[in-house]
Amino acid sequence: MNTPEGFRPVANVIWNLFLAFLPVILANITLWVSRLKIGRLSRRFLIAVCLIIWAVLLPNTCYLFTEWRHYLDAVTETQMYDRALVSHSAMAHLLGLTLFYACYSGAGLLAFFLAIWPLDKRLRVRHPTSAFIARFIGFPLCSLGVYLGLIHRFNSWDLIHKHLMHTIIEISAQALSSRFSSAIILAFAVFLGVLYWGFDIWMDGFRFREASRRGNSRKS
Repeated sequence: MNTPEGFRPVANVIWNLFLAFLPVILANITLWVSRLKIGRLSRRFLIAVCLIIWAVLLPNTCYLFTEWRHYLDAVTETQMYDRALVSHSAMAHLLGLTLFYACYSGAGLLAFFLAIWPLDKRLRVRHPTSAFIARFIGFPLCSLGVYLGLIHRFNSWDLIHKHLMHTIIEISAQALSSRFSSAIILAFAVFLGVLYWGFDIWMDGFRFREASRRGNSRKS
């Protein structure tokens, strides 16, 4: 079956969503491991393994934000907007395409939130300073991961190859030493931080509202 004009192939969408939600699964596995009644060293080792894999895969969540480039390419190259002004079917197609990319990137945003928030919440309760440092370092690293994937076409699993690891480190150093690329990486990191801050506030408000409802139901 042919892919409609401007839409991403179904297999590509499914694969990207799978990669985006893997960190969510790993975050919950990490919390589950942290509650296991096993030896402290064994538990810490398993947590460390989970967190390393989680950190490597985390950029796949916000990488979906960059999928809008395909939307812009489709709209400009096919003159879709001009066609939509004179055709109801073209307008419907444009609206459907816009909705698709909004949901597609929105799924990545949701995965980004759900992959971080449970771990961040747990860490803030026990080690608030460490939680702040983790966010301060983590968002720029996640932004760097998106840059490496978008510009240099690296994948998360490339890190397990020694020769590629050296190349990735070298390119990362070059990117961070460039004023232009480092500014873009930092700006995207700030963007991620602001979005997460808003989600965290929303979750706090949601939990407060649910606690108030339960309190009122007990009183009645």
